[in-house]
Amino acid sequence: MPRTRPFLQLRTRITLLVSLILGLALLVTGVLVDWKMEQQAREALSGKVTLLSRVMAESETVREGLAGQRPPAQIQALAERLRAEAGVDYVVVMDMNGLRLSHPNASLIGARFVGGDDAEVYRGRAYLSVAQGTLGVSLRAFTPVRQGDRQVGAVAVGLLQSGLDRAIVSVQKRILFGGLIGFAAGILGAAYLAGRIKRILMGMEPQEISTLLQQRNAMLHSVREGIIGVNRELVVTIVNEEALRLFALAGSHGELVGHPVEEVLPSSRLGTVMETGQAEYDQEGDILGLKILTNRVPVLVDGRITGALATFRDITEMNRLAEQLTGVRLYANALRAQAHEFMNKLHVILGLVRLEEYERLKAYITGVVGRLDDEVGFVVQRIKDPVVAGFLLARFASAREQNILMELDQDASLPPCPDDAASHDLVTVLGNLLENAVEAIGDGTRREIHVSLRPEGALLHLSVADSGPGLPEEVLARPFTLGFSTKGENRGFGLWQAARAIEGRGGRLVAANREGGGAVFTATFTLFPGEEP
Repeated sequence: MPRTRPFLQLRTRITLLVSLILGLALLVTGVLVDWKMEQQAREALSGKVTLLSRVMAESETVREGLAGQRPPAQIQALAERLRAEAGVDYVVVMDMNGLRLSHPNASLIGARFVGGDDAEVYRGRAYLSVAQGTLGVSLRAFTPVRQGDRQVGAVAVGLLQSGLDRAIVSVQKRILFGGLIGFAAGILGAAYLAGRIKRILMGMEPQEISTLLQQRNAMLHSVREGIIGVNRELVVTIVNEEALRLFALAGSHGELVGHPVEEVLPSSRLGTVMETGQAEYDQEGDILGLKILTNRVPVLVDGRITGALATFRDITEMNRLAEQLTGVRLYANALRAQAHEFMNKLHVILGLVRLEEYERLKAYITGVVGRLDDEVGFVVQRIKDPVVAGFLLARFASAREQNILMELDQDASLPPCPDDAASHDLVTVLGNLLENAVEAIGDGTRREIHVSLRPEGALLHLSVADSGPGLPEEVLARPFTLGFSTKGENRGFGLWQAARAIEGRGGRLVAANREGGGAVFTATFTLFPGEEP
C-alpha cells in the first residue's frame, strides 16, 4: 500500500508556524513601539516648545521691549533668530492686550493673536495647547513674561501639526522597515530550520515516525532474544522484555535504562565495538554467570558511530541447566541406575539358573522381591503423589547403586499435589537437594541421606540431611547465590534454583550443620490449596 503524505508537510508547517508567530510578534511589537515612539516624540516636541517659550520669556530683550524700554524691532529679530536655530514654526511675543510684537509673517505684527487659547497666559499661567492659528493647527507653549513683580506680556512658541505628523511618520517608517527586515530574516531562518529538522528526521513526516516507532517497539519486545542498546556515553537506552527476563533469571532485578552499561553488564564489550566500529557475531559471554551467545554491532547515523547494540540468547549451558533444574537429568540418571541394578540382578538370576541352583535362586528372588515390595510399599503408602513417589523410588535405586543408604522418614507423608506445577517444583527442590547431598557425601565412609516430608495445612515441611563433612561456617551465610559453589567453576545453580522455587511459594531454604556431622537443608513453603497457617 503506497505511503500517503499529509496535505501540509512538516517543512511547510514549520515555516508557516514560525512565520505566523514571528509576524504576530513583530506586529504587536511594532504597534507597541509605534505607540511608545509617538508618545515620546510628542513629549519631546512638547518639551522643546515649552523650553523655548521659557527661554524667550526670560530674555532681557523681550522683557524690556514689552516694558517699552527697547524698540519692538529687537524683539522681532530675536524671535526670528531663535525660531530658525530651534527649528520651530513660530515664536510670537504678545503684550497684555494680545497684540503681536513678533511673527514669522512681519505683516501680522501688531495684529491680535489668533486661536482663542491665549486667555490663561495673561493671568500668569504657563501651559501647552493645540489650536488653529494663522499658520494652521499647531502645538504651542504659552509662557507669561514678567518685569519685576508685574506681568508685561506673553510668549507663544509653536509647531505646526503637519510638521509633528511628519516627525512621527518618519519614526513609523523606520519601525516598519526594521520589522520587514526582521520578518524576512525570520522566514529565511524558519525555512533553514525546517530543512534541517527534515534532514535530521531523514525526510519522514511525524505520522511516519510515529508508525515506525510503534513498529520498532512491537518488534523490539516480540523477539525472543535479549536486546540492550547504549548511546555514545555507554549509557543504556534500550532494554527489551527478554533481556529483563534473562537479567532476572541471573539474579538482577534493578532498573537498567539510564545506567552505565558497565554497571549492569560488565562483560558487554560494547565500548570496544564503538571504538573499533567492528561488529562481533556469535560470541560467548555471560550475564552474572549466566552463559549467553551474543552479537554486538555499532549503530551508525550519517556515517558516525552514535551507539551500539547487543542481542543475546541463552545457549547449551542454559539448556543443560534447565534440564538439570526441571529434574529431567535426575529422572534419567535415576532410571538408568534402576535399570543397571535390575540388570545386575538378572545376571545373578541367569547365573543361578545355569548352575541349576534352584533353591538359592528361589531364596534370592524372594529376598529381592521382598526388599522391593517393602521399599515400594513404604513409599507408596506415604507418598500419594505418583510423580514424587516414582521420583523417590528411582533416587533410592540410584543411591543403592552408589552404596548410599537413603531413607525416608518413618513419619513422612505427602497428599497428591494439587497440580503439575506443584509436582514440578517439589521434584525440582528434592532433586537438587538430593543431588547436592550425594555430591557432599563423596567417598566418605559414612554414606547416609535422610529425607523428611511432612504436610501441615497448606504448608509442606521438607528436610534433606546428609552424612558428609558439612558446610564451612563462612559458606553458611551464602550457599544459594547464583554461580557460587565450593565445587569449582560453572556450579552453584542447583541450590540457587531450589531456593528460588521455594521462595516462589512463600518459603525459605535454610542450611545448617548437624551435631553428628553432615549438613541439613530445611524449608517450609506453601504447596497445597487452602488458608496458610
